[in-house]
Amino acid sequence: MTRGFSLAGLLRVRQIQERAAAQRLSRAVIDARHTEARDRHLRSALAGEGTDAVDVRSLAALAAARSAGRSMLADLTALAEVQSQSVDEARAEHAEARRAMRGLDRLAEAHAVRARTDELRVEQAELDEIASRSRTEGER
Repeated sequence: MTRGFSLAGLLRVRQIQERAAAQRLSRAVIDARHTEARDRHLRSALAGEGTDAVDVRSLAALAAARSAGRSMLADLTALAEVQSQSVDEARAEHAEARRAMRGLDRLAEAHAVRARTDELRVEQAELDEIASRSRTEGER
C-alpha cells in the first residue's frame, strides 16, 4: 500500500489561504466599483443641478450644496485612491497565495503519479509471478 502525500495537510491550508485571498480580492474590487459608481452618480448630480437662483437665499443654498458636493467628491476621490491601493495589495496577496498553492499542488500531482507507478509495478510483478508459477506447474 502506498503512503499518502505527506504535505496534504499543508496543501489544504494553502488552498484555504488561496480561497480567502481570492475572496478578499473580490471584495476589494466590488468596493472599488461601488465607489466608482457613487463618484459617477455624484458627478452627474452636480452637473445636472440648475443655477436658477432667484434670490439671495436660493443662491446661498445653491453655493452650499455645490460646496458640500465638492467636499463629498473629494472624499470619494480619496476613498477611491485608498481602495485602489487595497485592490492592488489584495491582487498581490492572491497571486502569492496561488503561487504557493500551485507549488504544493504540483508536488501532490507528482506524488500521485509516482504512487500510481509503484502500484502498477507491484501489480505487474504479481502478475509475472502468477504467470511464472502457472508455467512451472504446467511443465510438471
